[in-house]
Amino acid sequence: MLSLEKKLSRIIEDTTGERGVTKFLVKHPEIVRWAFCKTGGHSTYVVKEFQFGSHYKADFVVPMSSSGTWEVHLIELEPPDDKIITQNGTPSKRLNIAIRQINDWKSYIEQNRNSFRQDISDCCRKHDLLGDSDTTQPPRNFTGDRLCDSGTNIWFHYHIVIGRREKVTEEQRKYMNQLSRNDFKICTYGTFLDIARNLDKRELNSLERGLMDTNEDV
Repeated sequence: MLSLEKKLSRIIEDTTGERGVTKFLVKHPEIVRWAFCKTGGHSTYVVKEFQFGSHYKADFVVPMSSSGTWEVHLIELEPPDDKIITQNGTPSKRLNIAIRQINDWKSYIEQNRNSFRQDISDCCRKHDLLGDSDTTQPPRNFTGDRLCDSGTNIWFHYHIVIGRREKVTEEQRKYMNQLSRNDFKICTYGTFLDIARNLDKRELNSLERGLMDTNEDV
């Protein structure tokens, strides 16, 4: 049986475009969750193809609550076989388009905060892929701050996933970091592979502990 990492690696290597990876991540939303939320949090949701406004759509959105605040991560997937930085040291055409799209998202959310909050709250209840949180009521943290409430503190983060890590030179990586800022990051599909590898290790450790417990009972 292939591990999550090997399955995802094969998809990245053998397919063009991002649809194959998206389909895999929908089946394994925990990879998306841990790729962008580094802490446990109280309530976490993963939503695919979240539409907002009249013509905006994020490939994935990951809202996560903690004490007194929420994080909302909006993710744009670009093809893993696409260039990130050109030979001239400038962003590729596809990356430039993705960056402009992220800026459009940010402007829309800043101008339509209340409607966005309500839309993402409703979507978490109806279309959460993760299944770790209560969807019978509007998402809220332990202090009672609901995701949909206008007074709730929300930190928005934007991500572009594009290209393969092994094809990025050190100079190109430095330029990617220069393009990033506190609320905006560019990463490769290697990020997902790292998380898949960690989940495989956790699964292996769990199986080994289970075997040890079984042997002790014999």
